Amino acid sequence: MRRFPLLGILLLLAACSSGGDPEPDDGPTSSTPAILLETDTPSPDPAEPLAGDHRLGATLPDGAEVEYLLHAPPAVERGRPLPLVLVFHGSPGSPEDMARLTRFDALADDEGFLVVYPSSVGDPEEVGALLDRLTDVWPVDTRRVYAAGFSRGASTTYVLAEDLSRRIAAFAPVSGIQYGDFAPRSPVSLITFQGGRDEFASAFPAVNRQWARGARCDQPSTTEVTVAGGPARRSVAQCAAGTEHVVYHVERMGHVWPREATRIIWEFFAAHPHSRALPPVSRSGRPAR
Repeated sequence: MRRFPLLGILLLLAACSSGGDPEPDDGPTSSTPAILLETDTPSPDPAEPLAGDHRLGATLPDGAEVEYLLHAPPAVERGRPLPLVLVFHGSPGSPEDMARLTRFDALADDEGFLVVYPSSVGDPEEVGALLDRLTDVWPVDTRRVYAAGFSRGASTTYVLAEDLSRRIAAFAPVSGIQYGDFAPRSPVSLITFQGGRDEFASAFPAVNRQWARGARCDQPSTTEVTVAGGPARRSVAQCAAGTEHVVYHVERMGHVWPREATRIIWEFFAAHPHSRALPPVSRSGRPAR
């Protein structure tokens, strides 16, 4: 199983900002308050799915401990499978930071999906094991599992797009890159937001070309749009097995999560379910690939 190129990612991210991933100046306008939980201690999984915010923990088959925030919408109930969105934070950062930055929770309440913000998940095997845990406890529609991430979390998302494309239906890296040659193991759709003033800006074209080549995409069609109050270019390419590759290049955007991204990403996810359900877990506890 392929491991994250952590050293390269951390060195490049450290060069971006001595203060860590910046908060966007034009963040989402939702009035939902930031997540404030009463304790830092993870709770056990609830006996029945409960709406609201949960700080949970799990011991994975390899012995790794993972904590995560889970937000369940009012519509949650056993026997009614819901989409699941995994959202990965930057470095330094936390699940709370990512919930506050993206405001996915308010949208989840409106649209009826689960959101999970993992902390310190190390590699695709651990993410796969976390998915096994989540689908065992929560009513997850395994054809509608998605992943998004910001900055280093975007790099995580690219790695998952390569190694867990048979389990996760679509991906949304924002303001982040991947290194070296990579391609999805199964056809999946990907949407990304990239800023012309981002420290990674010079690397974005190569990342886009690499994904398009690996996903067997046609030449994209391009439309001029407005994102974050400024000019942007949206490129849409049709790829293998009916998947899509969508790139938003926002000319005057820096290293941020633009306020429009959350809803655009969800609408993209909703339009791209997986062609098949989640495969079973192997006897070793590792997800089938």
